Amino acid sequence: MKDEVKLFSPDREALFARRPNRFLIIAKDGKTEIPCHCPNPGRLIEFVFPGAKLILEKRNEGNEKAKTPYTVVGIYYRDAVAPLFSARANKAAEQIILKEIIPNIKEIHPEFTLGDSRFDFLCIDKKGMRHLVEVKACSLIEYGVAMFPDAPSGRALKHLEELAALSAQGYSCHVLFVIVHSKPERFIPNLHTDPEFAAALSTYGHAADGNGGNGPVAIHACLLECNKSGMAHLAAARIPVDLSHGELAASDAGNYLIQLELPEACEIETGGLGMIHFKAGWYVYAGSARKNLAKRINRHLRKIRKQKHWHIDYLTPFAKSIKGFPIMSYRNLECDLAAELQALGGRAVPGFGSSDCHCKGHRCSSHLYYFKERPMGNREFVEMLLRYRHVRGLER
Repeated sequence: MKDEVKLFSPDREALFARRPNRFLIIAKDGKTEIPCHCPNPGRLIEFVFPGAKLILEKRNEGNEKAKTPYTVVGIYYRDAVAPLFSARANKAAEQIILKEIIPNIKEIHPEFTLGDSRFDFLCIDKKGMRHLVEVKACSLIEYGVAMFPDAPSGRALKHLEELAALSAQGYSCHVLFVIVHSKPERFIPNLHTDPEFAAALSTYGHAADGNGGNGPVAIHACLLECNKSGMAHLAAARIPVDLSHGELAASDAGNYLIQLELPEACEIETGGLGMIHFKAGWYVYAGSARKNLAKRINRHLRKIRKQKHWHIDYLTPFAKSIKGFPIMSYRNLECDLAAELQALGGRAVPGFGSSDCHCKGHRCSSHLYYFKERPMGNREFVEMLLRYRHVRGLER
């Protein structure tokens, strides 16, 4: 019989309505709206679509600070249950995972304080070796690839750097990524959303299965499967860890998509393109930067204090909101992204951003496309973005 651990209590089910901020989800049960605590601070872009089926757990009635009656502890996703309470990955690690990744474990001490730092676990094996372990829950799994984190995590980077330093003091140091759904073929640090952490993991880490990396910190990935009752078991103690993209993460090179919202129609003088009429609605721009990718995106996100150089510089001052989506890549995929936007139903703004088009044999009609509805609210658009991050961008 497989060892199991209870991750949550399924007290109620409801449908996702919206997420006003990263700690609050509004669920709906019929016409009733239910404010819920969101225990996962990640972006969760693959999950948060209206109508997604949620599992709710009642919050402690004695907690006077709680302003929400329920916590969203799980979501049904692709015929599986994805637990969202990332902090409870530690419970699973303590009860059923650590004994699988650390041979001959004798003692487990949770929340171990060392100097000014606190680590998830200190484990001691039968030989007296001290093992420091940090646990990270991983819920972003697409196209057979699990990635962490899905948003920048300064905390994860700090823990990694501390573990690397402590390894020189005689500790055996580990980072354990607990993948919580699907059946991934490998784990890769998410160089698209946190390149600094991804580069550091490749520098300071080595895959515990012996398939890459020379750093002092052992990197583990395992798969936890959970059912709708909240019971979870260890489905795979070892998922292959791929640390081969550290140089790409450090290179700050790749592609990007910029999503802009124009609240009203306007006429804009757009450099050499002259006066262009822009409808009210949403626009997505595909671009590339073979160096300084982060700076390029941040420049596009600024509405003021910049000289107009690219066509998009003429458009951003009129935007109500602007968001950037980096895609680290070995190759220039700018024109491929533009073609994807058109295939998703985007209407081209002729000539916009395509004067330096990299297509062979022809020039793209545009690198800016109009959408009537918010693209990030379209599952097909999100799946396209994730496909480029998990597959296309990593093709050498």
